[in-house]
Amino acid sequence: MRLLQPCRRGSQLLRPFSLQNRIQFSLPASAGARHFSQKPSELSEKVAETLPTPDSPAKPPLEPVDTTTKMDMQQEDRFVERRIEDHVKEHGEQIPEAQDFQEAAQRLAEAPSAPVPLRLRDPNAVAEQQKDVIIRSRTTTGQVLWPATKEDIEILSQSDQLYPRPFQVEGSVIIRLVRLSDPVTSPVGRMVRNRQYGIRGNEKWQLLATGFVCMLMVFSLGAWQLRRMKWKRDLIEMRRERLAMPRLQVSGSPFPWKDQVPDYVYRVVEVRGVFDHDQEMHVGPRPGSDETGETTPGVLVVTPLRLEDGSTVLVNRGHLPSYRLDRATRKEVPTWVRVRGVLEEGEIPNLVGRYARLKNRPDKKQYLYLLADELAENANARNHEECAQALVTAIDVLYEDDFKAGYRRQLPFTMKHKEDYLLFWADEHTHFNYAMQWFGMGTLFMVMTFYKFVEVYRWRF
Repeated sequence: MRLLQPCRRGSQLLRPFSLQNRIQFSLPASAGARHFSQKPSELSEKVAETLPTPDSPAKPPLEPVDTTTKMDMQQEDRFVERRIEDHVKEHGEQIPEAQDFQEAAQRLAEAPSAPVPLRLRDPNAVAEQQKDVIIRSRTTTGQVLWPATKEDIEILSQSDQLYPRPFQVEGSVIIRLVRLSDPVTSPVGRMVRNRQYGIRGNEKWQLLATGFVCMLMVFSLGAWQLRRMKWKRDLIEMRRERLAMPRLQVSGSPFPWKDQVPDYVYRVVEVRGVFDHDQEMHVGPRPGSDETGETTPGVLVVTPLRLEDGSTVLVNRGHLPSYRLDRATRKEVPTWVRVRGVLEEGEIPNLVGRYARLKNRPDKKQYLYLLADELAENANARNHEECAQALVTAIDVLYEDDFKAGYRRQLPFTMKHKEDYLLFWADEHTHFNYAMQWFGMGTLFMVMTFYKFVEVYRWRF
């Protein structure tokens, strides 16, 4: 018979550490097993000799094992002595006989200074010859320790199975190698303790590699936020510098920004012309705010502005509440106006918006995003190429008739201000805070990975 094969379903085999290891059998409590361990009489004894065979005689009835130690006797004597001392304090001193003193002194002299393992004959051991058994603890029932030979260690060291949970091996026998110096002796505690990832085979290196990869990913996110911080800082400085430049006077085509829009974007532009209200386009829906600051649904209104020479420039007139979409509620007549605004290319979508967003449908005049090249398709512009390169976001509109009459009409649009171009939800300081958070998380990953690796590297079953 192969030495140390699993006795029943659920047996687990683990790695050894030295020839001083012991083989531990964890039996279910329902089987009536007690926790005791055997001190080997000879290292060459085979574990198979202790296991029952089909031809072996029936197991004799279990007999109780006396587990009283000398330390228990010493404690009982000390308890009696304290009772005597209390009695003397209450009733006075009574001189006992000399023989009593001699017996008590003899018992104290024979008692050891520290408890030692009790060696006795185990009447329940199934073997041809009875062996010495070491009872190590009264609380870890269901375990029997037998000496492990070199052959046993070689067989058990080839197993890499995980420790099961207690309920997974109920009614089964577990065979494994343990160290007598290991403080964990409870079968349930040992299962829970040794089931964690990283203590078998190359798992500790896999744990280290996984933690290192996670740490690099988190640190890379922190570096990305630092790059975003620099980009946002440069963008704000560029906008602030260009908004402070003298405004451009545009009276006709060709426009100053033709074929070089990046050099003129966010410059203040002033144009004079007439709005073509029949070609008005709506971009949205978009949330906006009214005079009281309340958020209202609506759209952005983009209207072509016809200049004196017949050329066209697109003007984003601002946010229009949804209840003013009907042209009948805001009657407008063609007249000369002066528009002062900021030159923009439109809304620049990010990576998700570029590939995953809904598209504008110029053929049906349905626009979700403010893009100059797509809006220009319905502008009927003679200079279509120039009109599709950029648009003007109005910050002020002056009707010449109003200037002559000495009053200023109230417009239903909510226009942007120059200061709005310098405000961001996530400015450079926000990106810096995000970067520090990612770096902190990466450092935490590094510390936890290193601590866990050192712990499992020095682990002992």
